[in-house]
Amino acid sequence: MNREPAHPGIYVASRLVVEAGVTFSPGAVAMADGRVLMAGPRADVLRAAPAGFPKMEFPGAAIVPGLFNAHVHLQIPRFTDPAGTPLPIPASFVDWILRVIAWRLGAAPGSLADNFRLAANEALSFGTTTVGEIAGPDLSSYGGCTLRARVFAEGIGFAPHVAAEVLDLVRAAVDRLEKISAENPLVRAGISPHTLYTVGEDLLRSLADLAAARRLPACLHLAESAPERAFLSDGGGEIASRLYPAVGKDVSWFRGLGRTIPAYLAEIGLLREGALLVHNVHLARPEVDALRAGGARFVLCPRSNAAHGNGSPDVTHFVDTKIPFALGTDSLGSVPDLSPWEEMRAAAGLYRGRKRAAALCRELFRAATEHGTAALGLPGGILAPGEPADVSIVDDPGGDGDRFFKGLLEKTGRTNVRLTVIDGQPAHGAAA
Repeated sequence: MNREPAHPGIYVASRLVVEAGVTFSPGAVAMADGRVLMAGPRADVLRAAPAGFPKMEFPGAAIVPGLFNAHVHLQIPRFTDPAGTPLPIPASFVDWILRVIAWRLGAAPGSLADNFRLAANEALSFGTTTVGEIAGPDLSSYGGCTLRARVFAEGIGFAPHVAAEVLDLVRAAVDRLEKISAENPLVRAGISPHTLYTVGEDLLRSLADLAAARRLPACLHLAESAPERAFLSDGGGEIASRLYPAVGKDVSWFRGLGRTIPAYLAEIGLLREGALLVHNVHLARPEVDALRAGGARFVLCPRSNAAHGNGSPDVTHFVDTKIPFALGTDSLGSVPDLSPWEEMRAAAGLYRGRKRAAALCRELFRAATEHGTAALGLPGGILAPGEPADVSIVDDPGGDGDRFFKGLLEKTGRTNVRLTVIDGQPAHGAAA
């Protein structure tokens, strides 16, 4: 993908959010060569910007950092019946996994690129500029990716004898993603051991070593469901009795991890800086604390967890103990849309602490911006000089201080997003 050079320009609005703790009314951001040149009070930016920069005015709008959807599967489509009506989510999480397996085995190759394109456009329409994407089967789709993306090459294999073969496949996928990155610098590679119940100890250790050797982040779906926790405890439950028999695999030899999840991940070598843990529903608070102490970062997906009946992440603990977390929607097969705004609202609804609602909304906005960049190891999340010119321009809900963020979370949806800009180039909206 050969990207055209980003044109310089100045965006001016009724309000500018440089980061969750810094706002200006009115404000402006000047950008050149895909980077933020300056951001601050309107008068200061207009006075200091180079002569001849074109200016775009957005009265009644707020310029905010582009949003991060830190966990998504863009190639998984909405599952529908022949009439196009969305199928209900199965009551059993194992049935859901089997639905995804059947889709992947039966998907027409050409449909994967279409799924990706439609989902990427939907993400852009909500003001999302950056995603943490679990790689789908069609790696070529990422060559034309217009989102900034950390694309995690996924490895799956539980039995010891498949570890070497799967490792080679993941290594080849990483090599291909890095070649794509050379042509499309919006894309960066990562590695994803799928889950602890689909990646055995041998493969997990190998993938952890590969991630460390390549200096790449590793992403793991963790503690998403009760069946997962049961399987890791003693090798029993629906995963052993239904999932593996349905795909013709024998896991009767597995008797559980035999240690705590934090201890297991540390022993394997996966618990380090750059480890990204997604879902985190069925973790006790001491486990969360131990994982954080080991260097892990977290992504919470409250709407997906609710849709599958898997429970809810402990938003209260994350917020009140100041453990940074990002937010992800998961795939369109699990949620109605790819809206980080809805994810923020869902997280707010789970909070049971003493933080006032308006202050909580500011923190959840931080989760969808600044904490996303830390989770994915990608730039952005704030509009400071030298940062990528990744911005979203949305209707200004009014209010000052924390009340502004409360209004932003309560009122913003797709129809309120006027423009999404990535790398200095309009990607969605009237100017795109």
